[in-house]
Amino acid sequence: MSSLKRTRTWTAPALMVLACLGFGLGGCSEVGHKLPPPEETYALTLQTEVSRPEYRLQAGDRVDVKFPFHGRENQELPVRPDGKISLQVTGEILAEGMTPHELEDVIKERSTRYLKNPEVIVVVTQIGGRRAFVGGEVGKPGFVDLQEGMTPLQAIMAAGGFKDSAQKDSVLYIARGTNGSYQASRVDLQAVVTNGVPETVRLRGNDVVYVPATRVANAGTFVKQYIRDLLPVDSRAGMTAAPF
Repeated sequence: MSSLKRTRTWTAPALMVLACLGFGLGGCSEVGHKLPPPEETYALTLQTEVSRPEYRLQAGDRVDVKFPFHGRENQELPVRPDGKISLQVTGEILAEGMTPHELEDVIKERSTRYLKNPEVIVVVTQIGGRRAFVGGEVGKPGFVDLQEGMTPLQAIMAAGGFKDSAQKDSVLYIARGTNGSYQASRVDLQAVVTNGVPETVRLRGNDVVYVPATRVANAGTFVKQYIRDLLPVDSRAGMTAAPF
């Protein structure tokens, strides 16, 4: 009886070793025990779509403004270079920077003077081309097609690069503010070129990058004096520079 008991005592560990050898040592490691249970793994495949920020209108876009109960007021029109649209029942509205839903709310509020309980639907029917204007001491001044995340230096390179006379540490970045006026800030691209300082500005449609020949002491004064010369105006399309 004692010999039988000894045989049984050694049999259980031996079987465990044989099992590990049969399935591979990985089967007896801790890795398998740390995996999530099957139901959790399956749940990961049911995750909802990643949320993205709602699109915001820019100059050059085209919008279809519909009044479901006042069809005669429907209009399809572009967002002008100054960022505005003009409707019969509201007059001018600065649409650039708004989401379609935000624009709907503004149109609804302003049209209540002429329409009873208006409902408004705004649909973006066309995304305008995204261009920035690069001027001053560059090889080929003019419009540059924007790529996602394009920086002032990249736009200058697309416009032929700096001339030898360029003042790289006093480049002007000119953008339209929320009130429709143009605002300027000075960007030191000499530090970017020489020391590899990262650029923080990302260009948007209708921005202006101006490379002067001499250092600009007051960017705001410069823009007030020369903005209409920097921004080409196509009178055939009724394009005008926004007031300051």
